[in-house]
Amino acid sequence: MPERRPDDHFAALADWFDGALGTHVLAAERDLLDRRLPDLYGFHLMQLGVADRLRLCDSSMIRHRFVLARSPAAREVSGCAEPEHLPIDADSVDVVLLHHVLEYSAQPHQLLREAARVVVPHGHLLVLGFNPWSLFGLRAVLGRRVGQRPVWSGATLGARRVKDWLALLDFAVEDVQYRVHLPPLDHARSLARLAGMDRAAARLQLPAGAVYLIHARKQISPLTPVRNARWTMRPRIAALPLASPSARDTTLH
Repeated sequence: MPERRPDDHFAALADWFDGALGTHVLAAERDLLDRRLPDLYGFHLMQLGVADRLRLCDSSMIRHRFVLARSPAAREVSGCAEPEHLPIDADSVDVVLLHHVLEYSAQPHQLLREAARVVVPHGHLLVLGFNPWSLFGLRAVLGRRVGQRPVWSGATLGARRVKDWLALLDFAVEDVQYRVHLPPLDHARSLARLAGMDRAAARLQLPAGAVYLIHARKQISPLTPVRNARWTMRPRIAALPLASPSARDTTLH
């Protein structure tokens, strides 16, 4: 079977969100964001998502909200770009939302670096992903072993790993929340019968929900040049060899 390209994964996942199970998951993700976005302020909000029609940022109070998509056929987006190479200036976006693009990227490290690069100092990064330590993750593993590939089989990036990557990029994690503590049943009536159990598990914040939302904040500040500084040269006592300064290693593992 030929390997799917990222565009194919995004298209398949976007169609899956139209089904019974996908609709339930999307509603839970909207609820998570509707509780979080109104408290985040700034001038610009960017969403990187799997499809142009899955717009999740409308509850934000930020006036300039835009969606970037990979596909040139997208209809409701502000522009098209590869998430791993964003055509946006550094330190220019107040809130960046990643909707399942990280786990389906062929270069997740590069994508996260790009998202971190464009966030303003003390700005916000929101990451929505599938939780491998859930019934969804277990179903994906079993499906891969028998040759099946559910559209959400990219659920291999746990929240803990993403938090480690964010720490290396000078982000502090403010909160992690989980939703959809249900088996992956693509049946509307079954999901409705289990809705009470799902709500109870969400109140307990059990870390076994099918999806997680990570809210992180950029900690570094821009360098401020010192003006009118007076530098005095002191005579050298001896010509000693000095070690060259090395850049901080921010390699993601």
